[in-house]
Amino acid sequence: PKTCFMSGLAPAGALPHGSAARPLPRRLAAATRVEIALPPPLRRDDGGLAIAASAGSAPPGNRRAPRSRRPLRAGDVYCCAAAAEHRALRRTVVLGPPDLLRLEVAEAARPPPRVPPTPGRARHPRDGGDHQGLEDSEREAHLGLQAEAVMAYKVGCMSLWDEWGEKHMITVCQVDRLHVLRQMTIQRDGYEALQLGMGYRSAHRQKRPTLGLFIKAGVGPKHHICEFRVSSDCMLPVGHQITVRHFVAGQWCFVSGMTKAKGYQGVMKRWGFAGGGSDKRGHRQSHRAAGSMGQRGAAKVWKGKKAHGHMGPDPRCVNAQVFRIESARNLIFLKGPLPGFKGSIVKISDARGKTALKNRHIRLPHPTFVPDPEVEYPVTIQKPPPERDPFLYPEQPLYQPND
Repeated sequence: PKTCFMSGLAPAGALPHGSAARPLPRRLAAATRVEIALPPPLRRDDGGLAIAASAGSAPPGNRRAPRSRRPLRAGDVYCCAAAAEHRALRRTVVLGPPDLLRLEVAEAARPPPRVPPTPGRARHPRDGGDHQGLEDSEREAHLGLQAEAVMAYKVGCMSLWDEWGEKHMITVCQVDRLHVLRQMTIQRDGYEALQLGMGYRSAHRQKRPTLGLFIKAGVGPKHHICEFRVSSDCMLPVGHQITVRHFVAGQWCFVSGMTKAKGYQGVMKRWGFAGGGSDKRGHRQSHRAAGSMGQRGAAKVWKGKKAHGHMGPDPRCVNAQVFRIESARNLIFLKGPLPGFKGSIVKISDARGKTALKNRHIRLPHPTFVPDPEVEYPVTIQKPPPERDPFLYPEQPLYQPND
């Protein structure tokens, strides 16, 4: 949110002829801070604009004004002609008379997200939809969005084969009873996020404020609670359950978690050093040594030098491709290894940056998968096989030309 400060009285010449300036209250005389919610605030039925405002007093010379404990109420009118010169206010707020500015506090929550016109947005040729990408205009409209991530339990590893008979190393994760518990809005919290809860934990082991949160959301007691930053268009209603159909078979995603604790390890296991040579080549007692640690002139070990030490648990984020999803047990099969031990919690989100370019040909649901009760969806969806046979190697002649 953008911030501007307004003086207590309007400057000379800013008020129309015959109008008197109305001073601010004493506690607002020093400075008043107005925070404007960007992207553009919510539209009301009467055509007005809802902006989040808070006021506080600060000593002269202090650039920041502390937020007051009680925000301004709707309908409070003060003399703020000097603030009309601010570009953000002049562009965002609809002013009435030039000497007055009405500040309305938006306390209502955001409306629920729009349901896609095609329920569930069939994602794959196997479930009745095309696997082509969005149109350019629709894709450009989704570039600035930040969808919610998903928490899952790491179950273990296994092997799966595709239609060509190629073997893939798979890590299985389970999205267990994942519900939306709370919405964080700019008007109330200063940022936009969703609070999600996953799993089950006995009510006897929960704290009372947490139990009240579960009762208000209409869900059972959860094992783990986490917040994910989202954009305004990806807000989900409280109590909504997120399943594995939030992802598409074949898309790339980010998986983050904590690595296993390895204890104190050497440089070969911790950093992948090659180690020393053999005894037959003149190396004595230096097979797994770190080697040279620095220069002779500096006479020090530089900070950040790769050396032996404590290894794990460390935060790690890897790229993974969704190989298969199973909606009956909420299982998601990801290609490759994932950080953490069996039973640990990992966070799965849509790929960003360069990795997101690999998903341009896939139609992703926005903001999440919304099933249609009249449509029957398949339980298991697997990514399409490659067009060419991976085992069809080109024939190499025994002798190359010019031999």
